[in-house]
Amino acid sequence: MKSIIIVFLLFIAFFFNGLNTHAAKRIVADTVQADLQQVKSILYSKEWKPVDADSYRKMLELIQYIENAPVDTVLVELNKASDSLDHFWLREIDDIPDKQNIPGYIDSIQIAKGISGIGKQVDHDLPLHSIVVPEEQFLGIYSKLPLISSGNKEQLITESIVSYPDSIQEIIDEAAHTRNQRKVKHADSLVAAFLDHARMQYNDSLITAFRDSVTQQYRIERQNEYADSLKQIYFDAVNRKNKQVLTHFNDSVTKAMNLEFKRKLNSLVTYVHRMPNQLTVYNLYDEATTLHLQNDGVWFEWIYLKNAQNDSIGIRVENLDKHTLRLLVDEAVNLSRLTHRETLEVNKLSSSQVFESGLRKVHTRKPVLSPWSLGGRAYSGFTQTFINQYWSKGGTSSASTLSTFNYFANLSKKKVKWENGVDAKLGFIYYMEENDDALRSWHKNSDNIEFNSRFGLSAINKWYYSAEANFKTQLFLGYKNNREENPNSGFFAPAYLTFSGGFDYKPNKQFSAFLSPLSVKTTFVTHPRVDETKFGIKEGETRNSRIGMTGRINFSKEIMENISLSTKNSLFFNFGFVDDEWQFVKLPDFDTETSINFKVNQYITTQINFHFIYDKSIKSEWTDDEGVAQSGTRLQLKEFITLGAAYKF
Repeated sequence: MKSIIIVFLLFIAFFFNGLNTHAAKRIVADTVQADLQQVKSILYSKEWKPVDADSYRKMLELIQYIENAPVDTVLVELNKASDSLDHFWLREIDDIPDKQNIPGYIDSIQIAKGISGIGKQVDHDLPLHSIVVPEEQFLGIYSKLPLISSGNKEQLITESIVSYPDSIQEIIDEAAHTRNQRKVKHADSLVAAFLDHARMQYNDSLITAFRDSVTQQYRIERQNEYADSLKQIYFDAVNRKNKQVLTHFNDSVTKAMNLEFKRKLNSLVTYVHRMPNQLTVYNLYDEATTLHLQNDGVWFEWIYLKNAQNDSIGIRVENLDKHTLRLLVDEAVNLSRLTHRETLEVNKLSSSQVFESGLRKVHTRKPVLSPWSLGGRAYSGFTQTFINQYWSKGGTSSASTLSTFNYFANLSKKKVKWENGVDAKLGFIYYMEENDDALRSWHKNSDNIEFNSRFGLSAINKWYYSAEANFKTQLFLGYKNNREENPNSGFFAPAYLTFSGGFDYKPNKQFSAFLSPLSVKTTFVTHPRVDETKFGIKEGETRNSRIGMTGRINFSKEIMENISLSTKNSLFFNFGFVDDEWQFVKLPDFDTETSINFKVNQYITTQINFHFIYDKSIKSEWTDDEGVAQSGTRLQLKEFITLGAAYKF
C-alpha cells in the first residue's frame, strides 16, 4: 500500500510539473471567420475611432490570439470592458460619408435654391428705388466736380463743349463784317445770354450725373448688406439644422454599430473561451491518456497509475475549467487503516427539549407591529393672470401650475434605521398672448425628481453609522427662454448621483444632521442636445465624478397652528483641483430649499418655497449692464408662492 501511495504522489508532482499549454486551433467555422473579418475591418478603419485606447489594444491582442498565440488575460479584460463601456467606437460628424444622402440633410443644391430665394426676397423687401439716400452722402459735391464759373463761360466754346447755333453765328459774322457798333453790341448780348444758359445746363448735368452715381452706389451697397445679413442667417440656420441631423443620425448609427460590434466581439470571446487545451499524461508503462481541458465542459477520465510490480490504482480526473482539474482515488481502494472516526452510541443520546405539561394549554397572542412607516403628500396649485390691451402698466396674460409629490418608506428595527424617500416637483407657465419671436408658448418653471436612501446602524445615544445614496434629475426638456431652439436641460441632463458614508445625528423626528467625510458625487449629461460643458463635464464625455466631504441638515416643525416649516440643506466640499487651485479651501457647493405651508383647511394649502443653489461645476450665463454676455458660477435663486389642493396619505 505504501508503494501505491508513493507512486500516486510522484504522479501528482509529475502531472503538475508537466502541464504545457498548446496553441489554439485555427478558426475553421465560417461564422467565426466572418466575425473575425468584420471586427478587423473596423479595428483598422480610418472612419471609426476607439473610445478607450486600452480596450482597443486588448482587441488587437484578441485578434493576435486567434491568429497567432494565446493570451488568456485578454478575455478577462475584454469582458470587463464590455460590461463597463457603453461604446467601443465613436465617429465625428465630419467623418460621416455621403452626408447628402441622409434624410433631412440640406445639400449644396438646396442651399443654392435657398440663396436664389433670398435674392428674390431682397428685391421684394428692399427694392432700389425705396432706399432713401442721406444728404450727407452729397456733402462737398461742388468741390469734386469740374463746374464752369460765370467768368470762364467762354471755356464752353474753346473746349467745344457747345457751339453757337446758326442763327447766332450769322449775327456774329454780320457784326464782324459790317463793324456796326449796334450790331456788335447786339451780337455780344446774344452770345452772353447763350453762354450763361449753356453753362447752367452743363453744370446741372454734371451735378445730376454725380448725384445719380452716388445714389445708385449707396442703394446697391445697402441692398447687398441686407442680402448678406439674410444669407448669414440662412447659413447659420442650415449649419444648425445639418449639425442636428448629422448628430442624431451619427448617434443612432454609432449605437447600432457598437451593439453589433459587441455581439461580434462577444462571439469571438466566447469561441476562444471554449477552445480546449489538450494534455497527454503517461504512466510508468508509457500508457497515454489525453485530457481535454476547457471551460463550459464537464467530463471525467480514468487513468491508472502503476508501479514496477504492475500494481495499479485508478485515478478519476474531472475537468473543472480550462486550467483546473480534480483528482479522485478509486473508491474500490480501501484506505480505512489510515483514518479514524469517532462514533457515539445511540443509548447515550438524550432529548434537549423539556416540556411542562401545565403550560401546554395556555395560548397567548402577541400583536405584531410592522417596523415600516409609510406616508406621503401630494400637492397641486394653479395661478392665472389676465391683462387686456388697455392695462396701462403693461404685462402679459399667463397661467401657471405647480405639482409636488413626496413619499417616504422608513424602517426602524432595533439598532437599524433605513430611510427612503422620493420628492418630485413639476410646474409650467403658459403665456396666453402670441409672440412671433417665441418658438413655444409655454415655459417650465420647476422640474425636479430626487431619490434618497440612508441606512443607519446605531452607534451611541442618537448617533448612527450611516451610508447614503442620493439621486437627482429632471423629467422634461428645459429652455433658457422661449426663443431658444436648443434645450439647456433634460432627463438625465444633468443628473447627480452621490454616495456617502459617515455619521447621522437624529435627536428627534424633526431634525437630522448627516456628516460624510468621504463622498463621491457624479454628474451625468446624456442628452445629445444639452451642452455638457456647462455642468463641469469635458466636451464629448457624459459624466464627471468628484470626491469630497458632504454635510446634510434636514429640519421640519409646525411653527404654529396650521403653519409648518420644512428645510433641506446640503453642502459639498470638493477635495480635487480645478485650474491648479485646491477646491477644499474654496466656498463649498450648497443646495438649500425651504418651504412654508399655510393650511387653510384639510385640503386647501398655500405654499411659499425658496430654493438656493451654488455649484461651481455649473456655468450660468447672463448679460451685464453694458450688454456684454458673461458666463461663470453665480448663486441661483428660485421662489414661488402657490395656492392649491393638498392630500396627505
